[in-house]
Amino acid sequence: MKKINGYIAAPFTPMFENGEINFNLISDYYKFLKRNGLDGAFIAGSSGEGALLTVEERIVLAEKWKEVSDDDFKIIVHTGGTNLKDQKVLAEHAQKIETWGIAAMAPAFLPPTRIDEFIEFCKEIAIAAPELPFYYYHIPPLNKFNLSVVDFLNQAEDKINNLAGVKFTDTNIHEFDQCRYIGNGKYEMLWGLDEMFLDSLVYGNKSGVGGTYNHCFSLYKNMTEAFAINDLDTCRSLQHKSHLFCNVLKKYRGNITCGKKIMKFIGLDCGPNRIPLQSISKNEEIELEKDLNNIGFFEYCNKL
Repeated sequence: MKKINGYIAAPFTPMFENGEINFNLISDYYKFLKRNGLDGAFIAGSSGEGALLTVEERIVLAEKWKEVSDDDFKIIVHTGGTNLKDQKVLAEHAQKIETWGIAAMAPAFLPPTRIDEFIEFCKEIAIAAPELPFYYYHIPPLNKFNLSVVDFLNQAEDKINNLAGVKFTDTNIHEFDQCRYIGNGKYEMLWGLDEMFLDSLVYGNKSGVGGTYNHCFSLYKNMTEAFAINDLDTCRSLQHKSHLFCNVLKKYRGNITCGKKIMKFIGLDCGPNRIPLQSISKNEEIELEKDLNNIGFFEYCNKL
């Protein structure tokens, strides 16, 4: 199974003030990510508010990203939701338009309670796009689903032929490390918790999907390069900057809301969030910009 071996941004879904998707911005968004060194885009994930979009919107979103991107830019379509039939439609469409891969998280409502149930759920999505790599998107802090990833990979090996790996967004570095050895390193473990990026490097991480890659990918790129030459002082300094930035995100309700607004300061206005999420207010926006200046964000942020 082919591997990403690089870093993928989890882009926001651009919207107009009325909550409709601003598809016109996708081309500029792609060029922005490409210019700042990203290897691809993980679309309609958590940052992209995928669970709040219709199937029809997600289909067009995938088409737009694929349409504007070069062949070497990896488009991964996140199908995650609660309706299995919708996810199979999205997976089939992703294969039809020849995206690089697909991914899915466990449903946040009425989730499977046993590993074999969850494997069957993922299998149904994966076989809808048998020619594409399939990644399980593990994010228990958000969807509260936390069955063992180790057990999942061990038991799914002979059941999901196109299982490529896991997008791992959790603090459980012990579990992440164990997953790396299953099947003699067969599965690609995509690190997804930017606040612990340095920890992942210690455990051999070479790929990731990040929300803050939209804002300051240079921190992680430079951290990777510094780690390769054992410059741990630089690594710690860069991770500290990431921590300060993530603290700002948490102050304003997290990356999905705050991170989306920060794109406006960089020069790529992605608009508001979709209801029921509460977008950053005008007063919050003023304070947010002050906080970003205070941590020196504009000195290392991605450039338009």
